Amino acid sequence: KRFLNDAAHQLRTPLAGLISQVELAQRQTSEPALAERLAKVHTGAERSAHLVHQLLTLARSETQVRREPLDLATLARDVAREWTPRALAAGMDLGYEGESHLPMAGDPLQLREALSNLIDNALRYTPRGTRITLNVGRTEGGAMVAVEDNGPGLSADDLQHVFQRFWRGSTVPGGCGLGLAIVQEIAHRHGGKASVRNLQPQGLRIELRLF
Repeated sequence: KRFLNDAAHQLRTPLAGLISQVELAQRQTSEPALAERLAKVHTGAERSAHLVHQLLTLARSETQVRREPLDLATLARDVAREWTPRALAAGMDLGYEGESHLPMAGDPLQLREALSNLIDNALRYTPRGTRITLNVGRTEGGAMVAVEDNGPGLSADDLQHVFQRFWRGSTVPGGCGLGLAIVQEIAHRHGGKASVRNLQPQGLRIELRLF
């Protein structure tokens, strides 16, 4: 854990500095060719920072889960509120449905990361105007949390690969193919699994069963 925290600091700090310097340079130049090059550097730096975060999260999720009493419904609503500004900026409707309270034992940091990855995935790969719903419910012996949208869904072939590490089914920039692999790993560490299916008439639902 100490190594991962040190690695996170050593990798994130210079990347954050690089991004800040590029943004400063972008504001100070009006030359089209230079602005285009800086935009490419900025995109690459942001993708690298995202990849570092996801790799460290994946490494942490593969260590021992530290379970503690928590309210899954309250945690999910908190995560939804945190992502609401980005959803509004993207022209999407992010909402919550389900239990008012659902006590369970789990790792709050890992569960928060899993829900954030699911919402980020929906915001990143569905079109403007999409409705995204975070849902929490009870299951026999455990709990269920899911994110569903009314976007275009996935092909039958893509559905078979979504949880594979570094697999990407879209050319939309910014992703690194680790978000849903992390979600699956966190579900496994809570004694459950993640599943995905298309909705009718359209949409996608990714669900975590936790025990």
